[in-house]
Amino acid sequence: MPDSPALRPTALSRRQLVAGSSALGLGGLLTACASSGTEEAGEGDARNTSPDPDRPLESPMLTEQVDAGELPPLEERMPVEEDRLVVPTPEYGPYGGTFAGVVLDQDRGWLDRFIHYEPTVRASPQLDEFGLPGTLKAVDVNDEGTEFTLHLRRGMRWSDGEPVTADDIMFAIEDVYYNETLYPSVPEFLTADGEPCTPEKIDESTVKLTYPGPRGDFLVTASRGEQPKNLLGWPKHYLSQFLPDLNPEAEKLAEEAGMGDWTDYWADRKAFFNNVELPLLTAWRLTTPLNEGTVVKAERNPYYWKTDDAGAQLPFIDHLEFEIVQNDEVMLLKAVNGEIDMHGRNFTTDPNRPVLADARESGDFRFLTVENTSMNQMVISLNLNHRDEVLREIFQNKDFRIGLSHAIDRQDIQDTVYQRQGQPHQAAPSPKSEFFDEEYATQFTEFDIDLANEHLDAAGLTEKDSDGFRLRPDGKRLTFQVDVTADAAQHSQAMALVVQTWEQAGVKATVNPLERTLFYERKTAAANQHDANTWGGDGGYRTEMDELRWWFPSWSESNYAVKWAEHFTTDGQGENAEEPPAEVLEQMELARQIPLEPDEEKRKELFRQILAISKEQFYAIGTVLPGDGFAIAKNHLRNVVESYPESPLYFTPGHIDPPIWYFG
Repeated sequence: MPDSPALRPTALSRRQLVAGSSALGLGGLLTACASSGTEEAGEGDARNTSPDPDRPLESPMLTEQVDAGELPPLEERMPVEEDRLVVPTPEYGPYGGTFAGVVLDQDRGWLDRFIHYEPTVRASPQLDEFGLPGTLKAVDVNDEGTEFTLHLRRGMRWSDGEPVTADDIMFAIEDVYYNETLYPSVPEFLTADGEPCTPEKIDESTVKLTYPGPRGDFLVTASRGEQPKNLLGWPKHYLSQFLPDLNPEAEKLAEEAGMGDWTDYWADRKAFFNNVELPLLTAWRLTTPLNEGTVVKAERNPYYWKTDDAGAQLPFIDHLEFEIVQNDEVMLLKAVNGEIDMHGRNFTTDPNRPVLADARESGDFRFLTVENTSMNQMVISLNLNHRDEVLREIFQNKDFRIGLSHAIDRQDIQDTVYQRQGQPHQAAPSPKSEFFDEEYATQFTEFDIDLANEHLDAAGLTEKDSDGFRLRPDGKRLTFQVDVTADAAQHSQAMALVVQTWEQAGVKATVNPLERTLFYERKTAAANQHDANTWGGDGGYRTEMDELRWWFPSWSESNYAVKWAEHFTTDGQGENAEEPPAEVLEQMELARQIPLEPDEEKRKELFRQILAISKEQFYAIGTVLPGDGFAIAKNHLRNVVESYPESPLYFTPGHIDPPIWYFG
């Protein structure tokens, strides 16, 4: 790779703070270049490891538009040269081509992950560094960790050509996040000691955030993909028209659009996957949204602000097309037929691995290793906040949960559903994690019906009906449903085995497959309609301190106690919040201290205290520790890393730099 002085990354002379679970400690440096971590990929002819001196520095499709007077020249579309983000590029690809992808109907997740990972600061491809340059050029941090000066890229433009300025960040904070209708509680990321930070516009490309106390996790948290962590995800010139405080006609606009009120229209207009008009800072912009037609289409953003390390504007690929399909069986067939350029979700499961392995040559694709950051294939959550008082009391009884756990034949699940991969494991940090606790990971995992019966009896469920099923205290048969998403075939298969062995202990449960939208609707704190459900064990490795859902009720994805979680996220002010027991409140207080503590080791110690309580409380039931997963990539798709960690927090595969991929 060339390393000319003009293009070599240079460290900034400012003091930086890299916090959280990063491999870097205090004083890590944000540089002018994002770490790529990419490796050579694909098979065939010689690699393009030296750029052609005569190659174009922009896509020919954009040059045609410039020549036709439809676009300004490249220099006017990008930040000033020293403010462009340079991405190290193993191979220098040609421009062009259409990426062939797939997406499940209404599954915005894959689109978010593939297109929408452009946070203010980034995580590295291997998730071992955080706070790297993103849409922001740099962040200055004072010694106390209370002041963060955000430096924008001068000359950066939104995908519609409008300038990106400090006003966009001020709008995001003052008019969006501090809007009590949109956010009844200020997002925790923007607070310290329970009080919001104060934003100040210094000039057109500089904003300073002043917190009332230390915000030790600022950069690692800002490296995540989701809002409200992204302070440059809100184009003021477009979105301000939908807020009544800034536009008296906002309600009228909503009415004309057929929306209930302005908040409904706001939610619709800020959704990039359904609104092609929304200006973005992403490499591609949608031209056909998810809610129209049978194919989601996107084209390159002519104002994208990144280059390869020889000065060519990214991305290399001109167009993206994601065919909308109804189930993962259709995806699998398309993959076998060689019709998908890259995918690492839905159908890339252990049972499908042999089928895909047999089709690699005919389908002309390869496997990529996906390092699992999850600690569990399937976590079972009983609804500890159940609307039925009797079931709520039963589910909150720890002996009941222990009894159900001992009544699970995890080895059978591992052998039957997960192709003998992994090992029995609770919802606890992975063995690869520095927070691994073997006792925590293995507690209550022994399959023993006699032991299960002892705990179920200890929970007070000693009476049975004529069929041998346990009775509730009110005399009714104890029975409940376990919701699973219809697109999670392995969860349905695994839960079918679980309910069979639960019956041996006298507990009657049924598996309830649901479409993903309905699954989510049922488990909200407002609806609270689920008895129990299943999900993957996110956050077992590399993201343990970022992904708190399984350690205590921390947000709406803590499926076992969504009302307690709302108490945490709204400081007890949420309409559907319920005050949790003292042990949970203690965890919540510890969690509030973590981002305020500037010392990394002290943050880890606070986190270990949270884990100790989680171990004792045993909120949710784990099944099997996953092994590494896999993705597929066509052999003509280059510059894709051959191995990468997977994390929903960092929008995998967004953090492995799709803009540098090319067809060769």
